[in-house]
Amino acid sequence: MAGGRTGAVVSNILDGKAKHFTIQFPEGHKHEFYHRGSKADIGVVDQIFRGQDYSLKRLRRGDELNAKFQALLLGDKKPLIVDAGANIGASVFWFATKFPGSHVVAFEPDPENYELLTVNTDGLNVDLHKAAVGSVDANVSLVDPGEGEWGYRTTPDETGSCKLVCLNRIIQEKSRLGYTPFLIKIDIEGGEDNLFGEATEWVELFPILIIELHDWLLPRQGTSRNFIKCVASLDRDFVHIGENIFSIKNP
Repeated sequence: MAGGRTGAVVSNILDGKAKHFTIQFPEGHKHEFYHRGSKADIGVVDQIFRGQDYSLKRLRRGDELNAKFQALLLGDKKPLIVDAGANIGASVFWFATKFPGSHVVAFEPDPENYELLTVNTDGLNVDLHKAAVGSVDANVSLVDPGEGEWGYRTTPDETGSCKLVCLNRIIQEKSRLGYTPFLIKIDIEGGEDNLFGEATEWVELFPILIIELHDWLLPRQGTSRNFIKCVASLDRDFVHIGENIFSIKNP
């Protein structure tokens, strides 16, 4: 894994607001991870690196899922991981380094978050998209409701400057390139309503799906309804840990 870019580059991108810490690997190499020192950025870093919110060790089926990943590598497959709502890249970095040999496709619509995402994943096997994800290709507007940099939302807007990309299409394209779906993480601030509204064939392709639902944040809007309808008809386990739901394919 190549090292991160210099602090000077990050400072140029974010007008001197970038801070960083060093991640030390057992093998001896290091990686600089950059953030803005904001409550949202510190919260993301704490949840993922300290709280290990996405660790499969939290699951009784964790060993089974890790064995599936290793089986893909041994079978000369190219495991695909998708990160929808990548923010500044902490989760992308986590997945890319916890599952070496994987290819991570990440989506983040906010321009400033995306700049940090590109820096924090420099040198990793990633495909980054400055876009939101949904069930169709469209334009949307990015909205800041005041929840901090990890709470930006999208609203339908044909003239909006933010791209909404059809996740089903992207996964089909990656599959044609020889990648095998393994894990998808979704944290898109209520956008799950659109994402699971149609074109959900991709769901059953992933042995593990991790999602944060947002009815708690957006009461009476039913943003989780389409997700629940989708997985209710599938043979998958449903495990709720902290903010996240882990949907695990059976058998």
